[in-house]
Amino acid sequence: MEPVIEARNLSKSYRIYGNPYDRLLEKMPWNKRQRHREVHALKNVSFHVDHGECVGLVGSNGAGKSTLLKVLSGTTFPTAGAYTVNGRVTSLLELGAGFHQNFTGRENIFMNAAMMGFSRKEAQRKYHEIVEFSELGEFINAPVRTYSSGMQARLGFSVAVATEPDLLIIDEILAVGDMNFRRKCVEKIWAYKKQGKSMFFCSHSLYDVRQICERAIWMHHGEAQLIADSVTVTNEYASFETKAAGNQGDPPPFADAPPANLAAEDLPHVVKGELLDPVTMQPRNVFAPGESVAIRVHIVNGQKRERLHLAIGARRNDGTECFTHATQFDGQSIDFAEGHVTLHLDCLRLLSGKFTIVLYLFDAEGVHRFEERPAQEQLIVQNRTKDLGLFLQDHRWRIEPLR
Repeated sequence: MEPVIEARNLSKSYRIYGNPYDRLLEKMPWNKRQRHREVHALKNVSFHVDHGECVGLVGSNGAGKSTLLKVLSGTTFPTAGAYTVNGRVTSLLELGAGFHQNFTGRENIFMNAAMMGFSRKEAQRKYHEIVEFSELGEFINAPVRTYSSGMQARLGFSVAVATEPDLLIIDEILAVGDMNFRRKCVEKIWAYKKQGKSMFFCSHSLYDVRQICERAIWMHHGEAQLIADSVTVTNEYASFETKAAGNQGDPPPFADAPPANLAAEDLPHVVKGELLDPVTMQPRNVFAPGESVAIRVHIVNGQKRERLHLAIGARRNDGTECFTHATQFDGQSIDFAEGHVTLHLDCLRLLSGKFTIVLYLFDAEGVHRFEERPAQEQLIVQNRTKDLGLFLQDHRWRIEPLR
């Protein structure tokens, strides 16, 4: 079976002029010099996406990710190279970018359906599906110019996923709207993946790339730096970014901070996380390497009880993730209405330092984050030996003199 996407030596260059007059002067017959400079957004990029495969796209800002997605979705053309796309394509690049601001939401839905080749009957069926998913209600009959950015994003996502494409191209859209709608988006994408459809997924969230994608492409200065399985690519990219940053700057912010009225919304949430002495189960946050540590997390499920997963990690103050353990990876899940989950670290290997204990609460698929927050106390490790480094590695020596 032919790949759903096949790109061969794709290149894209832009001409940058100092001012608008240089563009005109360069075209004059007497002009003898180049009045622009070439910017190479893509350079000889080759890859393929098989049917039923999800391929991720990572890279820093300006690496060429968005340009590549625009080429594949047909909104711009390559300067050199070629590509083929087999099947119907839907792109989630800029949600709501194709809407007419003076048309109502309803009129924009039918306009987009006509542009995608749907019949009037099929568009009518899609209309009810889109309105229900977007949760816009009576606002669907209001002009789009009166929508907030979140409402436009809701409508844009709902229209895009309702087309049932063979290939879904996604660019940083998992942060659409409020928490409830973000979760609906994640569930929709996950269901799409389970149907065996193909996806090309671009995100700065390396966790999402690992969870959703089988393979990934690391873009760097317009070139495909590495194409491999998603774990290998995200590891290499994270190491590169850490080295480039020089381990400086503020730690990464906590995502999906719970709103003040979270309990009223009755969503699954973390009440608190605390560090304990594993023997006495009393609060304690200062330990030495080799000692055991217990981290207990109080979790309340939502009114609609569901399976949950918990991940607990240690983050150094410079942002370095030292470790993260997840119930999902260890084959366990949480399905109680309310209770405690305790992670026992039987032999602490971290050396001296202060570490933030980060708590992540996920859905059953381990994709949607209900919450990411720190424990109440930092973990303080005080090393009483002269060992140096981040952690204490198990080791042994063997000394053999040569006669």
